[in-house]
Amino acid sequence: MARVQPLCHDKNPQVKTPMRNSTLAASILALMATPAIAQNLDLDKVGGAISGTLTCPIHGEPNEPYALLLDLIERPTFLPQFGVLLDISDQFAWITANTPSFVGTTDGNGNATATTAMPTDPSLIDCIFSMQAIAGSGPYRVSNLIRVTPQVSNTFRPTLISPPLPILGGGALPQEDGNVLFVGGSGPAALAYNSRIESWDTAGNTFGVGLLAQTTPLSDGRVLFTGGLSLTSGQPTDQAAIYDPTTQTTTTLTMSSPRAGHGASQLGNGLVLVTGGLLSFDLTDPLTLLTGIQATTEFFDPATNTFSSGPIMLEARALHTSTTLTNGQALIAGGITLLPIINLPTVSTTAYLFNPANGNFGLPSFFSGPRFLHSATALSNGKVLIAGGLSLDLTAFLASGNIEDIVVGTREDCLVYTSGFFGSFATVQGMQVGRAGAAIASLPNGGALIAGGFQLTLDIGNGEFVANLTETADIFSQSPNALTATGSMAAPRLFPVTTNLPDGTVMVVGGGPLQAEVFQQ
Repeated sequence: MARVQPLCHDKNPQVKTPMRNSTLAASILALMATPAIAQNLDLDKVGGAISGTLTCPIHGEPNEPYALLLDLIERPTFLPQFGVLLDISDQFAWITANTPSFVGTTDGNGNATATTAMPTDPSLIDCIFSMQAIAGSGPYRVSNLIRVTPQVSNTFRPTLISPPLPILGGGALPQEDGNVLFVGGSGPAALAYNSRIESWDTAGNTFGVGLLAQTTPLSDGRVLFTGGLSLTSGQPTDQAAIYDPTTQTTTTLTMSSPRAGHGASQLGNGLVLVTGGLLSFDLTDPLTLLTGIQATTEFFDPATNTFSSGPIMLEARALHTSTTLTNGQALIAGGITLLPIINLPTVSTTAYLFNPANGNFGLPSFFSGPRFLHSATALSNGKVLIAGGLSLDLTAFLASGNIEDIVVGTREDCLVYTSGFFGSFATVQGMQVGRAGAAIASLPNGGALIAGGFQLTLDIGNGEFVANLTETADIFSQSPNALTATGSMAAPRLFPVTTNLPDGTVMVVGGGPLQAEVFQQ
């Protein structure tokens, strides 16, 4: 991986004289006097907000002394006192001696936590602190490198390095080692992101999905790709695939039916429920564009890598959301549906809960404000947040028969679903702008981040169709339900991918710009 130098951009923080004398060495050596068996030493990070707290978990041998070092420069540095080679300079070693939590001893399980208050000096916002730990008593060991960038709360900042390939949709798959795989939307390659040092790498070949496809992470660590518009014909496809990050290989499969703009969620019983979607797609005729809407469903069994037919939905729908609840059920909400008899598309105001225990859809739940191309995520309290989307009003058109009377708008509200016998929706107003195709990520505090998307201006009579991308973001919070504006992204994004990183930040990537960025809570 390429070195990042200089690590402090256009900043000149005041630096104390490096402590390179025997005093520091003697003090640290005195604390590292307990024999220890050589083993890997792991260093991680959590937090890092300005005026907040930085926590560095350390995993080594039981009851062994450690010291945490940091610097603004990455270069090979030999410490003769310890006989180890660092990846960072030791010019800031004095900070270790003056930060009590940076020197200590692991517990009986080999774990320790170094915690310190982040500086409040705004001149350090763009600086990159590189950190490593030393542990043992001879031989001494050096941990992996981590990088910490002070960041103001509720703001976005670009990652230190851009992804090597554009990420256009797809999904994110957190790994046990703290890395995140981005798959399905980058063409033929999966991308691995290391949040500890903010680096990117490729992770083997994958399946380049088309527009309106679904990417579904599975509980066994693999990823399921289903349907979408074919890159060759432009029509919905029945093609599916499984990507295995362990072997970095992809297996091609076939669904029971072609689908695009469908839903796909893994249920509590392990099966994946695939719902609805478009069977055909005609760009030449606005009135029949979305008439190939399906009510069929199918199941994917990860144990056998096979598809089988599922129950018929009470309503055909496409461009809806399918969200797995904490109880293992799936909420199918909104989307484009068909008006009875006349068979013209309209927008649904209903949601159905699928119960894998009995294999049935429950009674419908109704919400105000029809929507499709919205975003949804399960919240930590078991509820579901639905954000934005597009609305379609055919009332005037059905009365006049004039296509110019079709009204399309972008919704500025959100819905919060609470499960029950019928289920219920609460409407939450207050997004900065109406947005469809936004990113939405559940936050550890029970809220959610809603970022990006587009606003649609549609005037059929004048032949005007404008989709304005937005870089704005909103925070949803509970008790009571509310929306508040937060810092804007560095660039507008359409259908980006979001994921929670191990350090507590949220990554937003794709949807246009090559550069990824992270949101600091």
